[in-house]
Amino acid sequence: MLNLPDEQGQCLVYRSDPRPRNGRNRAPVSNDVIALLREAPDEEAIVAALAAVGPDVEITVLEEGGAIEVREPGRDEILILVEAPIQVRVDGELERLLGPEVAHVEPPVWWVEVHGNDRVVNSDIAAMRFAGELSLRAGGSIWPEDPAFIDRAGFGSLDA
Repeated sequence: MLNLPDEQGQCLVYRSDPRPRNGRNRAPVSNDVIALLREAPDEEAIVAALAAVGPDVEITVLEEGGAIEVREPGRDEILILVEAPIQVRVDGELERLLGPEVAHVEPPVWWVEVHGNDRVVNSDIAAMRFAGELSLRAGGSIWPEDPAFIDRAGFGSLDA
């Protein structure tokens, strides 16, 4: 990971490989949810999002904060993997990456990917709960914007 300041002194984050590698039961992950946030998530928002996943989750912070692995108590398999926030400042980039349903979201936004492990039951719900709570705390929205999925995760509305 490389942090380079732009002309305003803000850091741009470049990663050659966004997936951390650590040798622990790295399972293929799917069930992706992306939080598109108006504000950079602070520690309080991240802790609240972790609590939304479950009261006793175990976390491992990887590669100097490049990602967070979340596991259920006593399980070795990853429940969700949360990647470090990346700021998107280019007009049209969100639409290019996610499709026309996010064309209304204007940069700058913070992009936080949350990956649920498709080999763990309800990891998609855990990913949605994390992303949903984070978007409520830092302002923003989630992708995909599937009302049935949002409701299944226990959120009535995630409009911020």
